[in-house]
Amino acid sequence: MKKSKQIGIIIIITAILGLFALPALAQAQAPVTATADRSQLTTDEALVLTITIDSSAGRASQPTLPVLDGFQVESSSSSTQISIVNGNMTRSVNYMYTLRPTRAGQLTINPISVQIGGQVYATEPIIVEVSQGTGQLQPAPNPGMPSMPSMPGFPNLNNLFRSMPGSQQLPGGSANPAQPIDPADAPTELAGQDFFIEAEVDKPNPYQGEQVLYTFRFYQAESLYDQPQYEAPSFTGFWSEEISDQQKDYVVEAAGRQYRVTELQAVLFPTGVGEVTIEPAKLSIPGDFFTTGQILQTQPITLNVRPLPDNAPANFQGAVGQFAVQAQADTAETEVNETVTLNVALSGQGNINAVADPIWTEGPEWRAFDSKATVNTQFENGVFSGVRLYERLLVPTQAGDLLLPAIEYSYFNPQIETYETISTEPIIVHVTGSVGASTGSAAGGPSIGSTTGPGVDATVPAAAIPNSSALRPIKAAGELNSSAAPLTENGVYWLLWLVPLMLLAGYWGWQRYQQQRLETADSRRSAGAAKRANQALKAAGKQGNGSQAAGAIMVTYLEEKMNQRVAGLSQTQVAGLLEQQGVDDELVGRVQDTLMQAEMGRYAPAGVNNAGDELLNETGQVIKELDKTL
Repeated sequence: MKKSKQIGIIIIITAILGLFALPALAQAQAPVTATADRSQLTTDEALVLTITIDSSAGRASQPTLPVLDGFQVESSSSSTQISIVNGNMTRSVNYMYTLRPTRAGQLTINPISVQIGGQVYATEPIIVEVSQGTGQLQPAPNPGMPSMPSMPGFPNLNNLFRSMPGSQQLPGGSANPAQPIDPADAPTELAGQDFFIEAEVDKPNPYQGEQVLYTFRFYQAESLYDQPQYEAPSFTGFWSEEISDQQKDYVVEAAGRQYRVTELQAVLFPTGVGEVTIEPAKLSIPGDFFTTGQILQTQPITLNVRPLPDNAPANFQGAVGQFAVQAQADTAETEVNETVTLNVALSGQGNINAVADPIWTEGPEWRAFDSKATVNTQFENGVFSGVRLYERLLVPTQAGDLLLPAIEYSYFNPQIETYETISTEPIIVHVTGSVGASTGSAAGGPSIGSTTGPGVDATVPAAAIPNSSALRPIKAAGELNSSAAPLTENGVYWLLWLVPLMLLAGYWGWQRYQQQRLETADSRRSAGAAKRANQALKAAGKQGNGSQAAGAIMVTYLEEKMNQRVAGLSQTQVAGLLEQQGVDDELVGRVQDTLMQAEMGRYAPAGVNNAGDELLNETGQVIKELDKTL
């Protein structure tokens, strides 16, 4: 009895510790967070509620706001942030809402739910202390604040607005924008437009394999309410390299307006010769409820790629750039059949990922074992460079001072327009020992003491061989015992062979089943999208939150049906996706109306919008019609 009580106490303590640990663990792993820019304010002020969703955790829906008792929503916006750390890219979406309190007291922003990858996550509640103000309302921090032109004699209003809580940064911008550059650097086609894009290359007439730097620029005079979508050219006819952290931001002045410029770059290496055209780059500017979106397109760029000269060295393998080669052995002395590691580094400026390996020239006195090269690259000051590291394992097959010959490497230098050949220093390795002492008998058998006979090494004493004195004579054939019946005549022997065959067949069948389920996952999810949507609509009708749920249900249905992300897109972009799927204009208009009514119903004051059931019914009818087309 006493032992049972001790066990019970241990279980209770473990359960209590687990209850304390679970909230902290859930908070650390939650892909959705909600924060407010202030916890204390007056009824004259407003706060910015920011909901951050880690979209790398799966496909996410738009946040579902709860009933905001004591607050009213004045404005909203969204933005996307992409960061690359140690080669790992993370993507997060921020939804920002400007809330103004309607009364004083301790107000609570209840948990906000978001569906990610089929699972619903909820944020922690936020408590805000609101005191009574004077009745003179202060301007609300607007996440979508447009940029203002600078005026002589006045402070820069753009910097002032960006310093306000909740202000949205321009794409790729920072809190402290760069100083304007000379207006002459702006393109002549830039004549006061709100948005403008251009693309250029630094070498219109490169050699085959020579680096070409492609630069894309986005000029922005007005702020955006959503992230633009950049579509890079396919770069057909080039080897292209992605550059991390290549984005630049600065400000220019042109046509009496101030433009914030976002600049992206790509490194290209032409693979052919002759005239090659880079296709136009595209940028989709999102719209909102008051403006329509637009698609901008750069001009195509034509390059005339020159062939390399004909007088190439015999060992030239196509490398273009400026290179250096080094080699070093890990030891200067070794024994026969012991390994020597030759470390070779090929470094320089050029397409280091695609250049050919050096030609290895070891003689027959070495046995070589190749290893895969390790490549490290970097992009700095507009130049793509790197190093290829090789580790070659070499085994000497004879004694003496063996030579590792110099390694030669030829490349074409486009800066001086000529071929160059570089080489390492030859390496001498002193090898001791003999082949016989290291490899044993010539016949491949063991060396046994002083025993004589073909292939026996008499230099090895018999005492070195275990049990050498107890060697037994070979039996005559007649002395061997034979079994009564061959094993192959036993039926159990053949039945045992069926066991691995059956296991192999079962494993193969299970793998085929899993592969088929994986290949048909999208189609199965698409086929059941309407059914799940109708179930969600019925549940929303019972809960009485039709205005809040209809839009989210419609967005989730479209994502599952088209296997494409829809959350976060504007209505114009959603309409474009539906038109690509062959949906007629009338049904597209009904989808847009449904989304607009749902959006308006989410922010309507309590008691104003009582058409929740009608909106759910209309959403169900629209989904039924869409399911016939999609």
